[in-house]
Amino acid sequence: MRNERHVQLRWEPRTVVIDDPHGPAETVVYPGIVVARRERGHVVDELWLPVGEAEPTVADDEALIAVMRAA
Repeated sequence: MRNERHVQLRWEPRTVVIDDPHGPAETVVYPGIVVARRERGHVVDELWLPVGEAEPTVADDEALIAVMRAA
């Protein structure tokens, strides 16, 4: 039987609400990429990697390559 293993990349920003007891809550959005490893159609591992806010950096690229190799 063939091992049906796939790696999927998905752009997925994360939103965090920071409560401030002295004022209104602040909402911050962090850009990132989800790396999902699937076997036989089921997600067996997922990791969210943050990326640079204006655009991905060389360090972001290197981190993504390392995670993809490990997956």
